[in-house]
Amino acid sequence: MGTLKSVALATVFVVAGVAAALAHAKMNASVPKDGETVVAGLSEIQLQFSKPLRLTLIHVRRVDEQQEIAVSSELPTSFVDSAKVAVDALQAGSYEVSWTAVSNDGHVMKGSFAFFVMRSPDAQPAR
Repeated sequence: MGTLKSVALATVFVVAGVAAALAHAKMNASVPKDGETVVAGLSEIQLQFSKPLRLTLIHVRRVDEQQEIAVSSELPTSFVDSAKVAVDALQAGSYEVSWTAVSNDGHVMKGSFAFFVMRSPDAQPAR
């Protein structure tokens, strides 16, 4: 009988743990999308989350040049389910956006996505 109670109690803890993990916010969309190719000149990045959270950090990095790109807008100070950040017009290259946020229950979450910026079709060739 003791074994049956132990198994039942363990099952309750596993189910509760899975439910808690599923309850956390996650990024469910971005502009540009993960893996997308966009034309040079992009100056705004958008993130959409499944639940409100407080963004504490966003890094934009040009991967092929190992260059940090300055975010020129302030992060929201309240809990939000979407955010837009301004950057100087992005030139051709590979980029990665990484973010850190805190949920309303205090859990810290992190994520990232990548995209590629191609030269504008009407850009003049380099001389």
